[in-house]
Amino acid sequence: MSQNSADRKLIEKQIVDVIVTDGMLDRSLVTSDATLESLGVQSVDVMMILMSIEEKFGVYLPIDGKIAESKNLSEFVESLADRIIHEQKSRAK
Repeated sequence: MSQNSADRKLIEKQIVDVIVTDGMLDRSLVTSDATLESLGVQSVDVMMILMSIEEKFGVYLPIDGKIAESKNLSEFVESLADRIIHEQKSRAK
């Protein structure tokens, strides 16, 4: 596994950890094909989760594009990870 791949997996795990903690969810229910709706996560909870992720990674995460269009938790987490990695690379330049 490449360093970038390992970093991405770590970021995705940390995102899921925040979703479980801030969403007060049972980790066993948090599967890649679950949706925020199926988990009972309300829009206000999504905002709190995003704020926690922004604080943790020091990035701004607008709810637009791929993040807003995510069909399931896997797409949601991937979209957030994409944005975080992009922001971190932009800052490193």
